Amino acid sequence: MKNTFILYILTIVLFLSGCSKDEKAGENLAKAPDFLELSESQLATLNIKFIKPERKQIVQNVYLNGKVKSLPNLSATVSSNIEGKVDKIFVVEGSIVRKGAALMTLTSMRLIELQNEYLAAKSEADFATIELERQKELIKNRVGALVELQTAEAKYKAAISREKSISAKLELLGINLNNLQDPQNAKISNSVTITSPIDGYVIKLPISVGALASEQTVLAELVNVNELHAEIYVYDKEINLVKEGQSVEIDFVNSSFKSVTGKVQSISRSIDPETKAIEVHVTFNPPQGALVLPGMSVRAIVLSKDDDVEAQAVPLSSVLQEEDNYYVFGTESPTGSGKLQIRKYKVSLGDKDENFTEIIFPNGTPPNLSIAQNNVAALEMQRKQLLGNL
Repeated sequence: MKNTFILYILTIVLFLSGCSKDEKAGENLAKAPDFLELSESQLATLNIKFIKPERKQIVQNVYLNGKVKSLPNLSATVSSNIEGKVDKIFVVEGSIVRKGAALMTLTSMRLIELQNEYLAAKSEADFATIELERQKELIKNRVGALVELQTAEAKYKAAISREKSISAKLELLGINLNNLQDPQNAKISNSVTITSPIDGYVIKLPISVGALASEQTVLAELVNVNELHAEIYVYDKEINLVKEGQSVEIDFVNSSFKSVTGKVQSISRSIDPETKAIEVHVTFNPPQGALVLPGMSVRAIVLSKDDDVEAQAVPLSSVLQEEDNYYVFGTESPTGSGKLQIRKYKVSLGDKDENFTEIIFPNGTPPNLSIAQNNVAALEMQRKQLLGNL
C-alpha cells in the first residue's frame, strides 16, 4: 500500500513537470525573438552585406501594351480617279518608292472620252469668246441689241466654266493640256499613270494586269516607316501617370530590335467601350536599320517621377515578404563589434521601380540603421533556427 502511494505521488510530479516544460515552450513560441546575432564570418558565409538606406527619387515604371501604327500623313491607300484596265505594274510588294514615282498604268476608254469633251468645250469657249467680242463691237457701234450681248455673255461664261471643269479633271489624271491646245493636232492619250502619293514601301498590291479598276478599287497600299507611332492602351487607374510630351521607352517584344525613346503626342479623351482602355499615341523613330512595320506589338515603359520628391529607399532584395506583410533586417551595431545584433523590422512599402523601393517604418527610422542588402531569406531561416533552440 505504501509503495502504491509513493508511485502515485511520483506520477503526479512527473506530470506537473511535463506541463511546466510544455508551458515554457509554448511561452517561447509565443514570444518569437525578432533579432539574432551573427558574426562577420557567418555573414560572409551567407554572403550578406549591409547598406545604409539612401534618399533618392523613385522612378515608377508603368508597363503598357500596344501596337505600331503609321502616321496618317505617312500612309496611303492608292486608287484611280478614273475607271480603267490595269495595263502595266512597275512595283512589287516591298518595293521602295519615292513620291511621284509610277506604280502602274491604266488604259481607259473614259479618259479618251474626257479628252474629247475637253476639246469640244475648248472649241465652244473659243467660239463664245469671239461671239462676245462681236456683240460688244456691235453695241459700241450702236447697231446691236443689248439682249444679244447678254446672251453672248451667258454662253461665254458657261463655256469657260465647262472648259475649266474638264481641264481640272484631266490635270488631276496627269494629262498634259499642252497636247490638247490644237484640236487638229491634239495628242489624245489612252492611258493614265498611277503615281505614289508619298515616300515609302509598297505593303500591299492587290491587283494584277488586266484587272478592271474603278474609282473605289484599292490598287496599292503604302507606308513610310521612317516615322511611326505606337498606339498604347492605358487603363483609368494609370492614366494620371501619363502626360502629353512625356518620354516613353518603346520595346519591340517579338523582335530583337533595340528599344527606342518616343514621346507622348496625344491622349484620347474617350474610353474604348470594348477594351475599357484609353488610347495614347506615342511618336518614335525606328531603330537604325530595323524594319519596323505597322501591326507589330510593342511594350511601352512610361517613366513617372516627381523631380522634387526623394524617398528613403532600399534595393528590392532587402525586403522580405510574408503574405501581406513586409520586413527588413537591420542593425545599429558598428561593423567591427564582433557579433552584430540583427533585428527584424516590419515596414510599409511606398513607390518602387525595377530596382528600389521606398520603405516606411511605423515609428520612424531608427538612427544609424544599416539594412541587409541581400539574402534576407537566409537571415529569416537563421532566426527561425534560433527560435527552435529556445
